[in-house]
Amino acid sequence: MHANDMKRLLQIFELSKNEQRVVLIVIFVLIAIAFVGYGGRIHRSSLQPTSATEAQASPSPLEIRDEQ
Repeated sequence: MHANDMKRLLQIFELSKNEQRVVLIVIFVLIAIAFVGYGGRIHRSSLQPTSATEAQASPSPLEIRDEQ
């Protein structure tokens, strides 16, 4: 690959200020969407085990004594 070919390939990164702004906004939006999705999955997975343990709570000693 010649130096001219390399310069031509790198020209795609020469953006105007408005184009740079658009690229940054798009990147920030994608990062925000990724964080929201990740946070939702973490929140959902942390809720499932607690709700499962609450549903299967062992009876208290008073309940056992009442049944006998």
